[in-house]
Parts: sequence; C-alpha cells; structure tokens
Amino acid sequence: MSGIARGILLVAVLAAAGCASPGAVDNPVARKLTWLSYLAGDDLRDACRTRGTGAGDRFRLVFNADYNRHVRTYDVIGDAENGGAVLEARVIQATDIARVDLNDPLGPGRGAVATTRLTPHQFASFVLSLHDSGAFDPLPQRLLLPSNGIYWLVQGCHAGNWFFNAYPYPSDRFADVRFGGPLGAADATGVPFPALPPPHAAPRRLPDGGALDDAGPLFSVEVDADGIVGPTRPFGALIAALRPPAAGAADGGR
Repeated sequence: MSGIARGILLVAVLAAAGCASPGAVDNPVARKLTWLSYLAGDDLRDACRTRGTGAGDRFRLVFNADYNRHVRTYDVIGDAENGGAVLEARVIQATDIARVDLNDPLGPGRGAVATTRLTPHQFASFVLSLHDSGAFDPLPQRLLLPSNGIYWLVQGCHAGNWFFNAYPYPSDRFADVRFGGPLGAADATGVPFPALPPPHAAPRRLPDGGALDDAGPLFSVEVDADGIVGPTRPFGALIAALRPPAAGAADGGR
C-alpha cells in the first residue's frame, strides 16, 4: 500500500471514529482532522477521568504563531517508574508545507520532530515552571483565540487532575510565562521560535473578508476554564463558524 493510500485510509478511520485525537500524529492530514481534539486534550482528559492518579503526569503545550505558518507542540510524558519524563517537540512551518517530495508527498507536513529525555530534576523544574505560570489555576476569563494570532495553550493530567490554560499575546499572562525557558532548553528540533511582532501589530481577531488566507483556513478557538468551548471531536469542528468576539474576549487581558 502506497504512502498516499495509507494516509487516505487513516483519514477515513479517523473520520469514522469522530476525529478524536490519539495525541501527536505524524500524518499531516490526520493531524488537521483532529487538531481541535488535540488542542482540547481529549485524550489526556479521558485518561485523567478514567484512571485518576494512575494516568500519570502528562502535559501538552502548543505555541501557535499563526496556525498556517508556525506551530510548535510539546508532549511531555512523566516516567513514574524511573523518574523524569520524555518530551516530544514538533515544529510545523509554512516553509515545511511548501516543500513537496514526490516519493513522500506527506513528508513535509510532519515538520521537525525531536525527542528528549528529561532528568527527574529537569522534569521537576518544568512542573514548577507550570505552577509559577498559573497553569494549574482556572483560566480567569473566556477568550477567543484567532488562528492567525499568537498564543500558548497548556493542559494535561497532573496528580490525577486535568487542567487547561491559555496565554494570548499580547497580555500580562503571556509576559508572565515561566515554562518557555525549560522548554527551549529541552527542545532539540533546532528550529528557533519566531520573532514576536510589536504588541500593537499582533493579530487579536480574524481578518475581515473570509475564512481563508493565502496559506490556508482561518478559524477561532474559544476557551474558558473548562477548556475549548464547543465540539472538538466531530470532523466539522475543524473550521469553526466565524463569530464576532465577545466584549473583552479578543484582547486577552488578565
């Protein structure tokens, strides 16, 4: 079976399953179909709910710097038996999507991937950085995050409890993030973070005039203390209906 045929088969299976994310996936088509479920941490929330403390500590951090141009994901899995954790970093850029290899047409969409082993001390420092960033506290307000904007989404299963938080740029919350340093030190992809635009130039809402730009689809993700608002598993939820932001939702202030 060719790579394309395998990709089509995987997409069909995921669609039949309601497009729930199993976690990080290499197939770029499957990743797009399950993106909202991945962002929502449906797999981590389900494990936390059914297994409690037996699920172990697992964290997911996503840095969105325009979904169609630069996205970084970090999945961190604690090792309760040996201590420490395993961190999988993944970076998808528009330049990756633009490259096409006829022998592996889906290859560029996988982006740069690197796995790093965190020592018990490194893992403890990382968890502390989440705590110091307020990741385990409830999100203080509902936010509407545009796909062309810049933000961190952080969630996972910690001590048997699921948590979710968001840090839009520009905001005090984004400026107070403490986990960027530990992640950057452990990120072995070799791909630098993009430069941030001046606060006044950072997108705070989708542009007027449509649901597409020259690089791909545009959509918004609405989040509150309970996670992503609305369905995250059905196929149709990938491109959310465009809605005007609620008062105070678009500025991401604390």
